Amino acid sequence: MTDDISYARVKFDAESARTYSQRKNGKHRQEMAMIEDAMRHVQGVTRMLDAPCGVGRAAIWLAQQGINVTGVDLGDAALHLAATLASAAGVQVAFERQDIFDLPYSDKAFDATLCFRLLHHFESPALRSRLINELCRVSGKYVLISRISPVSVTSLRRRLRFLMSGKAIKQYPVSARELHAELARNGFEPVAQTGRFALFHSLQLQVYRKK
Repeated sequence: MTDDISYARVKFDAESARTYSQRKNGKHRQEMAMIEDAMRHVQGVTRMLDAPCGVGRAAIWLAQQGINVTGVDLGDAALHLAATLASAAGVQVAFERQDIFDLPYSDKAFDATLCFRLLHHFESPALRSRLINELCRVSGKYVLISRISPVSVTSLRRRLRFLMSGKAIKQYPVSARELHAELARNGFEPVAQTGRFALFHSLQLQVYRKK
């Protein structure tokens, strides 16, 4: 276990960004449906942060709903492609190169923050706490954050494979209880969980509201 931040999955080069933008249609639709479902549980959101935004999949959809969106990422190529896709979609999104662990925004600068498909890349509880603290700091009303369920078949299979062969685990699960406790320390309470049945589908999206 390490507390060092890994930037291995940041889309710095154009080919990585392009490949990531071409996710399987079925998986893309499922993930966007999770975000759409989660947004039904938030109210009064006009300013929203998408962190990290990747190639802009969620940021563009949020902008299409009339939300003022800022998308941040460290990958220059991802940000360039995201801006291109947003322009093609006819929406405006402020895409900025920022480190999610050290955001330049003031406290409660946004009504809500979406952090999708990031938390599970960090094994270290200290790093996860640091990330969550920063997301909560800039969020005035809501935090939407995804996690990998530890009770899914996939997570259990990965754990068993690690115990039998030593093959590294690259996606680290976090229970709802653990995440609830982290958000509670920052003054947020759980509102909803979206995603398909957790036993068979690892990725879940949690919605938290400021108390």
